[in-house]
Amino acid sequence: MLSCKLIFQTRKIRTSSLGLTTIFSNNRYASTLTKLESTPSEKEPHLKVPKVGSGRSFSRSHDISTLDPERLVKSDFIDLKQQWHFAVRYRNISVIFGAYKRVTTKGKNHGHILTFPARSHGYFYLHRPPTDVHPCAACLRFRICDRRLSPQKGFSRGKDLLLPKGGPWEISLLRLFTSPFITNFREALRLDNLVSEEALSLLDGLLAPHQKGDKLRYRPVFSFRQPFSVSMGQHSTSLSLVDLQTSTITPVQVTTAIAERKDKTLSCTMCLEYDPSAPRHIVMRVLQIPKEFRGETFVKEGDILPFKLTGVRPPKSVADVLRRQSPSVPSHADRSGPST
Repeated sequence: MLSCKLIFQTRKIRTSSLGLTTIFSNNRYASTLTKLESTPSEKEPHLKVPKVGSGRSFSRSHDISTLDPERLVKSDFIDLKQQWHFAVRYRNISVIFGAYKRVTTKGKNHGHILTFPARSHGYFYLHRPPTDVHPCAACLRFRICDRRLSPQKGFSRGKDLLLPKGGPWEISLLRLFTSPFITNFREALRLDNLVSEEALSLLDGLLAPHQKGDKLRYRPVFSFRQPFSVSMGQHSTSLSLVDLQTSTITPVQVTTAIAERKDKTLSCTMCLEYDPSAPRHIVMRVLQIPKEFRGETFVKEGDILPFKLTGVRPPKSVADVLRRQSPSVPSHADRSGPST
């Protein structure tokens, strides 16, 4: 049996807020991934558990056959509870390496990694956005399911793994395609037939000049009606405006206030919508409010919330980009009211 030995000589670890380990200095991880990619799963079913930093262990690798909820099988079930990290081999050609959540404690370069919570058992899957949102907004999520049920029944009755603040745990396609600790994901995704060739080509053109840098740190927004989370403990959140036509990624900031009380442990869900009658052609709608804040917010779920949009682009330019990439919004301003 071919053995694959992971040797880490680690001086520094930094894990992003999306749960991806992004920096290991002086390590041999890349060569290890190359061996894994060329080794059949039945011959090399597990990554050796490496010790890093203070001695924390990565979880063992687990083979998954698909990220399609309709084609899941029992062997795709995985238990992540109390794990610091995970490593899965997707369709036997891609290795996905990640973590749950990094919490900053003393500035941007200091913090610790939270373990996956109890009952974190179920299936990884590709969350595809609804038809009125651009398909490139798809992301990897984890569905908590009952192991005693069939995969499809368990998935339909399950619920997505959430972050401590309440938003779904997820990794965007941009991060999945560019992280040095996720290999061959694009090829495996094509074999799984979950994303169209057109969308893959658009992402390829976009990512060529953006393999590194802070522009990939924030939640990417491709179109109107795409949900994003806003902390109940702060008035602003940063997003990455993605322009597929010009292959640019621009950080923008959304500033608003939904309640007088603040709570950094919770978040609400918003989306931007097109409204040609609005001064900036953009309105922001509240999609979900945490139950702990019911009755305390300035607006209700489904209402429009005043906000300020700042960034490199003028606000109207932001509206033009999102409108052009929104499947359900006309490409010219011929609408008489806000989308519903």
